[in-house]
Amino acid sequence: MQPSQHINLEKARALIVDDNHQSLDLLVGVLTSFGLRNVIRKESGREARDELEFQQVDLILANAHLPEIDGYDLIRWLRREADEASRMTPAIIVSAHTRRSQVEKARDCGANFIITKPISPAVMLERILWVARSDRLFIETESYVGPDRRWRNAGPPIEFPDGRRRDDQSIELSDGEGFNMSQDELDMLIKPLRSLA
Repeated sequence: MQPSQHINLEKARALIVDDNHQSLDLLVGVLTSFGLRNVIRKESGREARDELEFQQVDLILANAHLPEIDGYDLIRWLRREADEASRMTPAIIVSAHTRRSQVEKARDCGANFIITKPISPAVMLERILWVARSDRLFIETESYVGPDRRWRNAGPPIEFPDGRRRDDQSIELSDGEGFNMSQDELDMLIKPLRSLA
């Protein structure tokens, strides 16, 4: 983040869901340090869902592993069954376990991001800024509702017109080795798989 960029979270409302009181206090402390003053605390996915049925929020942080309704199911419910005004609310999963299967589960439930515990305030702020400035559309299909995960080749970011950032290391590219993969092989490699859990 450039020093000239500012964000004001003073009027935003966030819902924080975690069944661990220390984690809940830590998440609230990080958000209030960014200027956020209106924080709703809930200890279960069921309490959070009940809250969301009556009140809109601007951001949701949910622990992945919660009693009764976990964070993934809460976000899945939000994207598919909540009222129209709440469906696109930015939602971030927070988890101490970020194995590939859990990252894919967060992606597939419609979360905007997953952040690993112990959280870093800098990473948290960066993810909130990314969500706030995101121009990704929401899509709705039979198997997925959430931020559009498709990539488009739009060239280098405007702020890095030569495609390089100050901290990037230089690399040399060589000719590729081996055979190109077929489209079917590529599709099987990158195709999202439905979680059975």
